[in-house]
Amino acid sequence: MKVFDFDPADYRSQYQQQGYVHIREGVTTEFHDYLLKFVAELASHRLAELAGKGNKEQALLEFPDDVDYPGELYDVIAAVSGLNRETMVLSERHIKAYEADAKPEPTAHKDRYPSQVSVGLSIKIPEESTLVLYPHDHVAPNPFNSAAELWASLQPDEQPDVALKNAREVELDDHDRDVLIFPGSATWHLRRRGANAVNLYLKFNDFGSDPLGEDPSTAGLRERTLSALQAGDGLDALVPALSRRLDTVEHVYTRGWAESLQARIYGEAPFGITQAQFEALRLADGRRSLADVLSEVAAGGDVEQVRREVLGLAERGALDLL
Repeated sequence: MKVFDFDPADYRSQYQQQGYVHIREGVTTEFHDYLLKFVAELASHRLAELAGKGNKEQALLEFPDDVDYPGELYDVIAAVSGLNRETMVLSERHIKAYEADAKPEPTAHKDRYPSQVSVGLSIKIPEESTLVLYPHDHVAPNPFNSAAELWASLQPDEQPDVALKNAREVELDDHDRDVLIFPGSATWHLRRRGANAVNLYLKFNDFGSDPLGEDPSTAGLRERTLSALQAGDGLDALVPALSRRLDTVEHVYTRGWAESLQARIYGEAPFGITQAQFEALRLADGRRSLADVLSEVAAGGDVEQVRREVLGLAERGALDLL
């Protein structure tokens, strides 16, 4: 079964020039039928983390066995958007079903940081509902792993209700089986008159961020890191990289001006880190070997102490070893 029913080469130039594409009937009838059946059983797939939040219900999509998953998704979206196919990650795969009383004109939002490219597949869209994008103004990417954190960080005049008053909007009149592709973390957007609308959102990036752990390869990467640590052989030749689920690294000042360095895995409590661990995280670019990172962080000091601290980051889930 194919997911998409279009040639991505036909849309790459358009995406690059205008910052989004709207592809009529870009979903195959077979996959659309599968989505309709999945939606009919939505309650059993509902995401507990997001239940009761906002004006829509969300569920994690499970792809059927006869789909080339995630290969087809990566091939098509890389060809349209220009993402690096070899390093792509699928950071979300959520069905979103809007409630019957959803606000007709909700506040615009930006998707979380890993949504470098957001792809909407329209499943059941009421005639009056549209997707509104602001692709021309205020397009700095959301650096946080939630829309709420971005809102909380903005000054009053930066809030979307204020900042977008004079912005140029693009209103896309999408229908069942349409595909919409845009830079989700950088583009303010909203679903206008969204009551009873249902769509699938797929979110992609090519910089290895998957805070929710929804890419099918993320769990295996973590397992390989833990296995390497347990084996203990050849670690210096492995390449440390920021883990896919690393959320933040913070320099915290308390009320009494005491300082603390902390790291946080998405959805978990922060934990304290040393200055050496902080420097190792900054150097873990997915290209240098562990031996090179240790040498630079130790800078002639106690390499074995630094090794213990850096491997501790891998144990805690802040680093992966490739």
